[in-house]
Formats: sequence, C-alpha cells, structure tokens
Amino acid sequence: MRIVFAPAPTGSGHNMRSLALARELRRQSPDAELTVLLGSLQSTFGPLFEAAGVKTVDIAGGLVDHATSSNLTRELDWQSYIKGYVAPAFVNGERVLGYLSHYQDLAPDLVVSDYNISASMAAAIAGVPHALVTERYDFTLLQIDDPTLEAAGFHVDREDLRRGRNSLHTVFDWIVSTAEIVLTDKPYVPELDAGTSVAAALATGRAVFTGPMIREIPERSDGSAVRASLGLGPGPLMVGSVGGTSMFWENKQRVIESYILAHRRLKRLHPNLQLVLLGREWVEAPDDVVVLTYLPDWMPLLQEADVLLSAPGWITVTEVAALRVPTVFVLSSLAEYHEVEASDRLGRLGFPSLIAPAADQLADAVRPFIGARSGVPSSAHLAIAPEGRGTARAAALLADAARTARSGSRPVEGALR
Repeated sequence: MRIVFAPAPTGSGHNMRSLALARELRRQSPDAELTVLLGSLQSTFGPLFEAAGVKTVDIAGGLVDHATSSNLTRELDWQSYIKGYVAPAFVNGERVLGYLSHYQDLAPDLVVSDYNISASMAAAIAGVPHALVTERYDFTLLQIDDPTLEAAGFHVDREDLRRGRNSLHTVFDWIVSTAEIVLTDKPYVPELDAGTSVAAALATGRAVFTGPMIREIPERSDGSAVRASLGLGPGPLMVGSVGGTSMFWENKQRVIESYILAHRRLKRLHPNLQLVLLGREWVEAPDDVVVLTYLPDWMPLLQEADVLLSAPGWITVTEVAALRVPTVFVLSSLAEYHEVEASDRLGRLGFPSLIAPAADQLADAVRPFIGARSGVPSSAHLAIAPEGRGTARAAALLADAARTARSGSRPVEGALR
C-alpha cells in the first residue's frame, strides 16, 4: 500500500495534521509505503516525518514560512488577490505539474491532500485516487462576504471577487466530487456551512466528520519537567500563541503586544502568573515572559496551562479541544480574513472568541480561567472533540480507501500506473 501525503504549504497546521495521520497509519499498517511532499517549514517537519518512517521529499527547495511576513495587500481585486495570492499559494499551475511528476514517480494508491488545492487538482486531472482532508467547507473566500472584508479595511472590487468566488467554488466542488473520501475535523454549523461542497458530501456520506486528526496525547505528568525545562515556577500559567499564517505582519505584532499587556494587567491580581509566548520568530518581551519561536510538541506545556490564548487556527482548535484546555481565541484583526469564519464558528460553539481586543478586554476574558482549571470538558470542547482524538478512525478510513483503489474495486480512468 503506497500513500503520498501532500499538506498545503500555508501554515504549520496542515503539516501537523498530515504528520499525525502518517504516524497513525504507520502504527496501523507497518508495511505501508508512506511519502510526504513537503512544501513548508522543512527544517522543522522534515525530521519529524522521517522519524515517523515517512520518506520526505522537499518540493520547495528552500525554507518556506508564511508566518513571518505579510501575504496580502489592502487591494482585493483580480490582479492582487487572485493573480497575486490565490494562484501562487493555492491554484498553482507549476505546482500542479510538479505534483503530477511526483505521482508518476511514486505511483501512489492514494494521495492524501491536506487542503492542498494544487495537489488535489493534479490527482483529479491524472485520475489518481485521492482523499481530501480539510477544515474548510469551501474556499475561504466563499465563507466571508464583501462587507466584512470592507470592514476589515480592504478595498474590494466586488465584481472581481464575484468572479473569483465562482471560479474557486467550481475548483473546490470538482475536487470534492472526484475524491475517494473527504475527511473533516470541523463540526457542521448550518448557519455557516449550508450549501457548501463539504456539507453536500456529508449529507451523502462521501464526507466524514472524524473529530480531531491530531498527534498522540501524552500521559499527564506532574508537569515539573516541562516547567523546569522552560525555567517556570509552580504558579499559574498562561500560554500565548500566534497563527501560522499572517495576512499582515503587523497584525501578528499587535496580538503579541496584547498578550503581553494582558499578562501585565493580570499580574496585579496574580503576581506569580507566568506567560509563555510562542511567537513564531524572536520578539522583544519583558524579562518575566518566556519567548519561544516554535515548540513542535507543546502538548505537555498545554497540560500545565491554566489558559491558552491563541489565534483560531483549526489544528490548534482541535488539539486544545481534545486536551480539554481552557482557551480564549484571539483574531488579531478582521484583515486576517482566512480565520474570520473559524472565529465566528468558535463563538457559536461556546468558546470565548475575540477580534482585535484591547488589553483590558483580553484580560477580562482570561481572568476567570486563572487557577480554575477542572479538567471537565466544556460543551465547546465536546462539539469539536466528542470522543477526544479522532486520528485512528481517520487513518483507518484512508487505509480502506487506499486498499480499495489498489484492489481495483473502483477503477479510475487514466490513473498514472
């Protein structure tokens, strides 16, 4: 059984979810041939995939990290948004050709695309069996309207975006319709998802809500080792994390500042409150703040935290839901349009979910969680992770799809064999 993973190169969450699925597939099917076509954060994730017994192919040729620079301008029209951002990052002809060449070399039984539109397009074009793993029910632009974009400070060419939405929906719908199976870790919310491609696939059984597709959850320890490794004392702990992709670099800086200011205010009531800041790159912070650029395995730290402050990146959402970590989600600005839908969804599901909060507002949202962690899951945790970790189920579904394709039970015209 040969399975090729193709995580989207935007953000770290796609890599992390593919890694979790690959590890579980290796456990369930020790003889499977697993390969990952890695397009971002190669120095971090390459060794992790290799350690999991996954052959790693660097398809970018140089380190890619979308968290350390702006990815958009304030102009949203065909030239700037479709040609300047969507085409290079998602619907990329050169990448489609590259993926086609890799499929020819690897002859996979199944390609597992984690919201990698170019990789999915290549598989659909070639007739290679493919699965779509996605937290998106449609392209991001389809689930945010023009007035919201304008409120975020964008200059919107409504006609260009109308055309863009129509085209992107057609591509996404085609990918969903040609996939052997669609797996999602995002629970259906009618007000947000009705009429989308994934919602239609859920209704027919071609898509499955699996719950969190995340790495193994470690046994809870006494926490002294992780605290000692970071120079932390025994007092209450808050962890602040920024997102893996920034539309505007200054928004990331602004949210980091709000974390630090909220911590300063909360220390007036809790003098021994500690903050660990995961900033994606080195940032200036007060001496009482522990700054880390990245922490590949942050679960032991989260198990110690009274509260997490985080951007609403979905892989983070699923991990904290499965871990039952109290979390305040913070969207730095409406201009981070790719996470507006997730921020809205989290609020509807019951999480505190703030947009560009002032330091006092953020401190007020965090304050009830300091020293109050019970370990009892909230209704919001249960909506996203009803049975905790869903990785084993997701991996089994992918293995079944690969075996079915390999046996020829569902012959695919034009497959590259």
